[in-house]
Amino acid sequence: MSAEEFVGYREYSNNFRGSELAAAYGHSQSDAISLANEELDECLPDGLSTEGNHLMCIEHNGAGVIGYLWYVFNSGENSAFIYDFQVIEQFRGKGYGRKIFAKLEQTLRSEGVEQIELLVAYENKQAANLYAELGFKPTGVNMVKCTKTNNTRH
Repeated sequence: MSAEEFVGYREYSNNFRGSELAAAYGHSQSDAISLANEELDECLPDGLSTEGNHLMCIEHNGAGVIGYLWYVFNSGENSAFIYDFQVIEQFRGKGYGRKIFAKLEQTLRSEGVEQIELLVAYENKQAANLYAELGFKPTGVNMVKCTKTNNTRH
């Protein structure tokens, strides 16, 4: 991912994550996007240069960027954590996710990764179904209950 592509990823990711935060915590969309932006800054304090993070654009012949992938390799545990995997909406349901994960798994396995972890939003049934079909197993459920109607940070 280039610096210019990172700007596009950041905008797409913050809008998507902002929608998740707004739905889960009752924030306004603009406050939720701000929170998503803060999360991204915390996880990537040096942007694309943040050590151990792998951010990439997913491209398809003739279509340009069709999605994004961000993962971290944890060599001490022989695992990788997928922070973000997005297939842009108009390209979903066409098998790209399966193909990308097959390639990713092959790559990670060759690097010694024995376990791949990720989180998926409860409301994102399409992604959860894909991950289940790919062999991912749930390990828990995060739950939240908002007790205030104003936009309290989580």
